[in-house]
Amino acid sequence: MAALNVFRYRRRTVITASAIAVGVMFTIAMDGFIAGSESETVRNVRDFETGEGKIYPAGYFADREFLPFDRFIERDQAKRIERDYEGYRIAPRAVFAAELYFAEDSFAVAGSLTATVYAVDASRDGEVFRSANSISSGRWLALEDEGIVVGSWLAEDIGATVGTVVTVECRGRGGFYQTFDARVVGIATTDDPIVNRDAVFMELALADDLLALDGAVTEYALRADSPAKLAAARERAPDEESAERGYEFRDWRAIADSTLRLLKGQERESAVFLFFIFVIAAVGVTNTMLMAVMERKNEIGMLRALGFQKISIRALFLAEGFCIGLIGAVAGILLGCCANAFMVRHGFDLSGMLRDTDIGYRSTGVIRSAWNVAGIARIGIGALAISTFVAWFPSGKTLKREVADILRK
Repeated sequence: MAALNVFRYRRRTVITASAIAVGVMFTIAMDGFIAGSESETVRNVRDFETGEGKIYPAGYFADREFLPFDRFIERDQAKRIERDYEGYRIAPRAVFAAELYFAEDSFAVAGSLTATVYAVDASRDGEVFRSANSISSGRWLALEDEGIVVGSWLAEDIGATVGTVVTVECRGRGGFYQTFDARVVGIATTDDPIVNRDAVFMELALADDLLALDGAVTEYALRADSPAKLAAARERAPDEESAERGYEFRDWRAIADSTLRLLKGQERESAVFLFFIFVIAAVGVTNTMLMAVMERKNEIGMLRALGFQKISIRALFLAEGFCIGLIGAVAGILLGCCANAFMVRHGFDLSGMLRDTDIGYRSTGVIRSAWNVAGIARIGIGALAISTFVAWFPSGKTLKREVADILRK
């Protein structure tokens, strides 16, 4: 009976099922976009910023965002780390803030700009990070190199090209000021906007000489080949031994905690948006079932007169709501999968916005969606549940009336 009623009122069924289908389609497309954005962000954070984890001097981690340059992994501690993490791909780095000055004789406009300098071991950094493989112009650093590699957006902002010379001002170990000229030997265009926006790379040996590091570094970045290996890396430097060893290990989740929390916040905001889409679909189904009840009062009265129980009649409307929801959910899933497939293949170009605005996502341009099969299943089941649930209420008022009263009116 429910199936016959669904197809008997075709126009109403098509309109309501279409509303459900559109809601399901947009929800699947949005869910896929969020999944793809999160996946790309996590991948780029690990490939360009954190590795699988980092080893810091004791007490450094809490202040890492300020780039303190008064706590170091000393030469003898570095040797112990090399022994403790034998079998892992690890790379030493000294990270510090600097001011870049560019003069009118080499640039169109003179000025200065703050940057983050990564002093890296040119022969080992590529084993952990992908920056060395992201050179769009010029070359990567070589051993004993006296040049620098700059992020592409930073180079664009100051008008730097391969071969131009910039003046770098920073603080050395102990607080003294150091100023030196460096020639740009390469420009890195990575998938991470943080690196493109303000990163400068120089050879660790040059930084050691200019900043009086005496073999010290501010961190060791690590790449683990499996979750089990990453767990083993944590156990090799637990927090309670940090004071004794002089260093502490943090995995990428702890280092990128603020980014992950921002992603979760954006996910919650998107969930609210998706909730309202479902509310709109639910209102459409409720309106359809209310119209069905109003138009079929005589039918309801006749069923009551024939001995149908109230619960049986309500079950009839629930079945109709389920059928309409099933039609809308199937159509919406098909449309949503088509839209998501397009987004997976072609993506959505946000380069204009991401170039100058940090919205939390680690992407420099086209963000592609991802397939979230579990999410698609939840959305389909949710659409069915809502369309069935809201069909319960419209028939309540009519069923409370006496049979004779229903038929008389």
